[in-house]
Amino acid sequence: MIDIDIDMFYIIPPNGEIPFHILEDCILTRLDYLRHLYEGSTNKFDGNFEYLLENSTYDKIAHFVLRLLACASSDLHLYWITKESLLFRHRLDNILPRQLHRLLKQIIWKMQIFKNEKTATEITLIELCKFYLQPLIFKHLVSNCHDCTDFQYEIRFELIPNLLKERELIIKNGNVITYCSNWKKVLQSLFCNYVMNELNIMRKQALQTIKHDLRFHILNQKVQSYLFKKNAAHGNITIDNIDAKAQKFPLCMQHLHSVLRSRHRLSHYARLYYSLFLKEIGMELEDSIIFWKQEYSKPHTCSSICSHNWQSNEKKFIYSIRHMYGLEGSRRNYKTPDCNLICGGISAMYEGGCPFKDFNVDTLKNLLHTSLTEDEADRLINNMSSKSPEVLCSAFLRLLCKDSIDNGIIKSPIEYYHRIND
Repeated sequence: MIDIDIDMFYIIPPNGEIPFHILEDCILTRLDYLRHLYEGSTNKFDGNFEYLLENSTYDKIAHFVLRLLACASSDLHLYWITKESLLFRHRLDNILPRQLHRLLKQIIWKMQIFKNEKTATEITLIELCKFYLQPLIFKHLVSNCHDCTDFQYEIRFELIPNLLKERELIIKNGNVITYCSNWKKVLQSLFCNYVMNELNIMRKQALQTIKHDLRFHILNQKVQSYLFKKNAAHGNITIDNIDAKAQKFPLCMQHLHSVLRSRHRLSHYARLYYSLFLKEIGMELEDSIIFWKQEYSKPHTCSSICSHNWQSNEKKFIYSIRHMYGLEGSRRNYKTPDCNLICGGISAMYEGGCPFKDFNVDTLKNLLHTSLTEDEADRLINNMSSKSPEVLCSAFLRLLCKDSIDNGIIKSPIEYYHRIND
């Protein structure tokens, strides 16, 4: 049997040469596939799958160049790392037992040989892979191990922050107790942490490379152009259909839309978050200006949240909207905050937040009743005490879709919108 190298952790950069136009195509193809994977629409991907074959030169070089470019762009960093982690999990979900065995052995070997001063993440990966490779445990892992606690392994909590957010695991003396049934999630979280560490290590050199190497500068500009183009038009929201479309917004954005329509004003952060959300789901710049002009030209019904009006502040409003669309100031492609930030809260003046975390029961019930029956809403509320806001939001989405979507946990308003509209 041919001994095939498996490097899903991308520990060793590839060697050799590649034409620049092929490199560019590899990178943009990978970004396009990652976007489809994130949105659950890989069936619509029509790019060159040859560039995505695991362990191929194309696959490795696209990953490593995007890793380098992510060092110089916070937008790409946030966009790419989440989706690259999803690709890793997708591959784990489809890996054969003999491939998994080879992967674990390769991680141990490469980490030991090519990493002189090992980080805590790398040391943990080596020891964890040795643990998983024990014959009895490995056989158990690949035998459809579900919701099982037969084998456990303790990992420092700071090494798997993604799992802590889901509140599924137990912390003991600073260690997280992971179980055999969590092995894919554990490896995925460590992969994400490993890549983040590598980004931090190479950041200074990467910035110099991108600045002084014209080829990487061009690639960086093309990637930035792709990100703005792809994130500015995921949907078709206009001033004419927004009230109907709002029925499929996540509850946090439904609430802001309702408050805006009734008071004709939002506080600063609420207006910022809602504007970015509308931009990312497809509201064009011109419609955005008209939408906010219509609301802020009306008399407001709030005394302390916001007293601005369009007539007196038109230039500032238009500049602010254009800035969010990347057309003024630093020309960044600003993104909608994820659930973690929304749940964190801003100030007492902020009327938004996560309904499943920040609203009282009566307010949440009224909001739920616009979409669910009374029995459905009551069942959801009765389960709130032991669930995280993201888990409850995901359960709400499944109720709306009659369980026709997967059991993944919602991480952002944009992800919610894509999943309900796919």
